[in-house]
Amino acid sequence: MEKPRIRFIEAIPYEKDGQRLVILRDTEGISQEALAVSGQVAFMVSLMDGTNSLRDIQAAFMRVSGEMVSMEQIEDLVKVLDRNLFLYNDRYVAHVKALHDDYDRLAVRPACCAGRSYSANRMDLLSFLDGMFDGNAGEQLPAPGDISGILAPHIDYPRGASVYRSIYPYLKGAPKPLLVIFGTCHHPTQRLWSISLKDFETPLERAPVDPELKELIRGNDVLKRYVDEWPHRNEHSIELQLPLIQFMVQDDFAILPVLTGSMHEYIDGGKEIDNDEIVQLTEGLRSVLRACGKPYCIIAGADLAHIGAQFGDRYSLDAVTMGRSRTKDEMLLGHIRNVDARGFFEEVKQEGDRRRICGLTPIFFQLKLLEGSRAEIVGYDQWTDGRSSVSFAGGFFCR
Repeated sequence: MEKPRIRFIEAIPYEKDGQRLVILRDTEGISQEALAVSGQVAFMVSLMDGTNSLRDIQAAFMRVSGEMVSMEQIEDLVKVLDRNLFLYNDRYVAHVKALHDDYDRLAVRPACCAGRSYSANRMDLLSFLDGMFDGNAGEQLPAPGDISGILAPHIDYPRGASVYRSIYPYLKGAPKPLLVIFGTCHHPTQRLWSISLKDFETPLERAPVDPELKELIRGNDVLKRYVDEWPHRNEHSIELQLPLIQFMVQDDFAILPVLTGSMHEYIDGGKEIDNDEIVQLTEGLRSVLRACGKPYCIIAGADLAHIGAQFGDRYSLDAVTMGRSRTKDEMLLGHIRNVDARGFFEEVKQEGDRRRICGLTPIFFQLKLLEGSRAEIVGYDQWTDGRSSVSFAGGFFCR
């Protein structure tokens, strides 16, 4: 507590009644509470890196603001952060270990978004989805071949409705016994992939992981090292696909959930895009899918650009800025249409990922695994509240 160390948390600018605040939020879901603090308090929190003492923080605040903050105020701030599990310390470590142990004992991953991102009531959820698809859930959209993949957003349903509506009816034409679902992991992970072998639960039903595929992964020298259940516990990018799949697909199906981590070491040039890990992961998954022998479809729950104040940008989101971002998105979508994983990655790398393409990794691996397919983009949108924006697209792949 003398040299507090803040955990990896999200800091979101927020304005209320003309007052500028910062929302501190735990993206990993260890702490269920968010804190609204002033910019000055956020600055003090930013100094809590485990090397600065409380005296150091007091002195730094004085140098920058010209104001004195008392030691009691800093100590009270540290207590609040500790109480909310925002600090990396013994209390946090013990709490997380208990959560890990509890989660490991579960055979099924509970729905973490139910009651928040969508209704936890089965009938209410069915009614919402029926309205979202305009009552046309039974309609199968034609595709020029056998569906081998689906690109969908992972933004919440109300903001992403138009694109979800444009793409998910194509799933009716896909081979449905096995759905491999890639999703973005929104917090740091130890590895590039985190594979879950737990069944996933939603208010509609349970989505099982294919039992034969479980054993094949556990027996694969590469993939068995990437089985990591914990990152799935509170991640929404895969979960949000499941009620849509369950609503659209009447046949029995099994899933393989794969969360993907950051590729920033590749963007920064520290790793090459054709290195052994990427080759081994893609070949390892192809190998177990062949051995399983079931028709499969590869789904990516992946958004595109994240720009504006919420994501740390200082520029305004005027029509010119939004149009420029849309043009850059079109270049990315061109590589998706060509099923060109390298071209897609290089396009993001060329702009230094300044627009924070959070779907970079799942889309990259989807394109790698679907090489030789054809693709068509059928939906695109830019959500914005005038200060921040997220873009996303829907597309299908076919052979």
